[in-house]
Amino acid sequence: MAKIDVSKIEGYAEMSAEDKLKALESYDVPEPDYAGYVKKDVFDKTAKELAEKKKELKDKLSDDEKARIEAQEKQEAMERELESLRRESTISKTKAKYLSLGYDEKLAEETANAVADGDTEKVFANEKKHLDAFEKQIRANALKGSPKPDGGQGGTTVTMDKLKQMSPLERYKFSQEHADEYKELYQAENGEGDNS
Repeated sequence: MAKIDVSKIEGYAEMSAEDKLKALESYDVPEPDYAGYVKKDVFDKTAKELAEKKKELKDKLSDDEKARIEAQEKQEAMERELESLRRESTISKTKAKYLSLGYDEKLAEETANAVADGDTEKVFANEKKHLDAFEKQIRANALKGSPKPDGGQGGTTVTMDKLKQMSPLERYKFSQEHADEYKELYQAENGEGDNS
């Protein structure tokens, strides 16, 4: 409740109690100035509308947030798939290069995976394995092409069939290194005997 401003009543302080009562009863309280104020029913209506709009906005933001999260998840899935495809492509290309260098299938696959993973220790270890296997293969091939020793008997065990299977260069080399045996083989082939 509004208070009466007694300073506006002239001589109020010097009045007796009955005069003060009469003065207060006859005092006209001015109408309050509600300019700048909002009526309660208007305020309540506006507050209710505002609460509804806030709720709609919150729901909409939730939908927008869901859409943003979904888009982000799709983007991350695409990036993972792209990375996976790049890795597979790198492995495939690298494996093909290692196979062309003579690596066996399993070692080429293992080394290509190590390259894709950036595991240089594994790459170098596998390269050493390949070089060791390659060296063994070269030695085996070299031994395979070497003539077998004749056990100290001084002659070779070449027959006419074996001589015919030799390349011209090998036959020439044999004729130079084993001239007597070469001559005997041709004489036996042509039916020429020893006339001594």
